[in-house]
Amino acid sequence: MNKTRILLTISLVFFLVSASNATNIFYVDVNGPNDPGSGTFEEPFLRIKDAIDIAQDSDVIEIRPGIYTGEGNYNLDPHGKSITIRSTDPDDAGIIANTIIDPNHNGRGFYLHSNENADCIISGLTIRNSDSIISSNGAGIYCYSSSPTIRNCIIQNGHANDSGGGIACHYSNAIIINCKITGNVSDYYGGGIGCSFSTPLITGCIISGNTAGFEGGGIDNGLSDSNIINCLIIDNNAPLGGGINCYSPGLSSVVNCTLVANSAGYAGGGVYCWSQGSAVIENSILWANTTDYGGPQLALLEDGNALVSYCNVQGGKIDVNDPCGQLVWGSGNINTDPCFAALDPNGDPNLWDLHLQSEYGRWDPNSQGWVTDSNTSLCIDAGDPNSDWSGELWPNGKRINMGAYGGTDKASKNGNPADFDINWTVNFKDFALLADKWMVEGNYIEDLSSNGIIDSADLHLFTDNWLWQKE
Repeated sequence: MNKTRILLTISLVFFLVSASNATNIFYVDVNGPNDPGSGTFEEPFLRIKDAIDIAQDSDVIEIRPGIYTGEGNYNLDPHGKSITIRSTDPDDAGIIANTIIDPNHNGRGFYLHSNENADCIISGLTIRNSDSIISSNGAGIYCYSSSPTIRNCIIQNGHANDSGGGIACHYSNAIIINCKITGNVSDYYGGGIGCSFSTPLITGCIISGNTAGFEGGGIDNGLSDSNIINCLIIDNNAPLGGGINCYSPGLSSVVNCTLVANSAGYAGGGVYCWSQGSAVIENSILWANTTDYGGPQLALLEDGNALVSYCNVQGGKIDVNDPCGQLVWGSGNINTDPCFAALDPNGDPNLWDLHLQSEYGRWDPNSQGWVTDSNTSLCIDAGDPNSDWSGELWPNGKRINMGAYGGTDKASKNGNPADFDINWTVNFKDFALLADKWMVEGNYIEDLSSNGIIDSADLHLFTDNWLWQKE
């Protein structure tokens, strides 16, 4: 075989491999023209199950806006496939809110139980009115021996007979990102999310208004090592652990979260650790949580353990009445009004805004822009000095904020943008730092004009702030 034929053969092999790995898109539209449809753009399937049945690894199922109910649109099972099941635009809040899977309490939204991994993706859907009729766990989504990615979903008004009114993770390392899990109920564990023998990652989520009959109104961690990051956990209720319950051997890592107005009938309005359950709580705010018995913000009983550092905890250091419980009260904890933009614990949670007030810039979700306040929260630039603050927009104190928005591009700002060395004045030291980057391209704090290069536009803005001092 000559060189030319070898190259042609290799090219053909690569072409065939690429073709075999090509992504197919199957379309679903509840208002499609034909029953059952064929899954093409022009003739979409009427039912989601039909698309799942035909899909192979790496394929995409795109669901158009509408209400999907009845047989073939609930108890959805990917059968172990690495497929993406999504709305037409998983980043558009309006599309998400109007692409609805509604079992009408006849079953679950999704049941994943065939070793699905992170490449099995559920994205940009609303799942409502689901029920865990079979095996009692996971009404909205039940992950059993599976670890999918669940992103940008709304999961609401589900009911589980046992655990996970919204989502249940059993023997699962599910990744749950930017989801809103609200108004769900479980008869026993985890009104919002119930975890057992699992290591889920829960990040950027709003977990609100959920109820559990026994433990973990918002999240229940039983024998699990859960990572909970940048989450709002608000207005949840349970007898034990209104916000988060930590039970038996297992460690819950709670980083940059805001736990507000959760309630417990017995103990642990915010967080409850017991029976060797442990929590590491860092850069977080525990405020306005309540309980009928003890530990409104945090309670430790029956060998419960917690390490708390760089947190704003209402009431300060807790009293550990159980001699077997162990509290490590670390560095940087404070007890001061967080100065949320809007919080009325007795009012409508839908009207709350838990961004931190700032004289220098606070993100306003209503106007979708930055506004200023008459004061600045002491939770700003108060997190662990070793935490990564680079996700926060400039100006800041080069230190992460406490709370759910800390470390993100919605973190409240602090200081003057021309105060590069953060000494609360704009002077020759700052000018030297600007001059050192002169005509340099890149993402630098000295690029005040945000045009990608330090030049005369930045010098002009710098002079506008010359000799500024913090009052």
